[in-house]
Amino acid sequence: MEKLGNSLLILAMALIFQSHSVITKIFTPQQVVATIEDNRLIEASGLEESIKNPGYFWTHNDSDSEPILYLIDGKGSIKMEVELAGIENRDWEEIVTVKDGNESFIFIGEIGDNKAVHEYVSLIRIEEPALSEVNRITIPFNRLEIMNFQYAEGARDAEAVLYDYNLEEFVLVTKREENAMVYSFPFIPGRSQTFITSKGTLPARLFTAADMNEEGEILLKHYGAIYYWGSSNQSAMERILAWNPIQIDYIPEPQGEAICWFNRDFYTISEKNTGKPQEMLFFERLK
Repeated sequence: MEKLGNSLLILAMALIFQSHSVITKIFTPQQVVATIEDNRLIEASGLEESIKNPGYFWTHNDSDSEPILYLIDGKGSIKMEVELAGIENRDWEEIVTVKDGNESFIFIGEIGDNKAVHEYVSLIRIEEPALSEVNRITIPFNRLEIMNFQYAEGARDAEAVLYDYNLEEFVLVTKREENAMVYSFPFIPGRSQTFITSKGTLPARLFTAADMNEEGEILLKHYGAIYYWGSSNQSAMERILAWNPIQIDYIPEPQGEAICWFNRDFYTISEKNTGKPQEMLFFERLK
């Protein structure tokens, strides 16, 4: 019944947003370009282009899975596992890669909280590993940088985080409120917990993924729609709160909870596909 309920909710949201929004053709219709056949990756809940390993992607499983990142190729095959020692995957929901000079970093969003009961949530940073002949490596706990934070308004469930290169801060959009809440904050690792305060709300809910590229283009999706903002030097938080996006032509996928830029194009992936292999969808920018 839960799967049926989720499917009906996705369909209803798609119909609502298609009837109230102008859908613009900036990208080609989605194409299935890969399926996840490997049973190590059973509930992909994040997707991000690798910086250090061009042509590859980082992903991970959803809650109560092993604390492992998977490097996959464009066909959905796992090429390397990266285990994070000394922590758990309580509810990993998002992954972000960030370029900093000649270095690149991976941020894991331990931000899922379906029942809004956790005292704090976290962002976890590691240096991005390079693909090697060793198909599994472990990052020791002392090489993890962790930011624990609380929402000033109380516990929240979230799945969508992006990095704003212009302001060098993260933007987080919550999931379950009738009007999703938007937060922006820098990464501040350490032992103490950081409080973040909402900067405003959106006229929609159930956001599941976000990404921003270095040119300032933004993707934000929920179960029924994908929204796009073009390149700009204005802060991502202000642009999202102004809520004047372009809606991308998109057929909702089963529990689509991940999105990422890839050069000028983008990909999404389904967390679950009702008994079928999870699919990677490709959206190519129109010339």
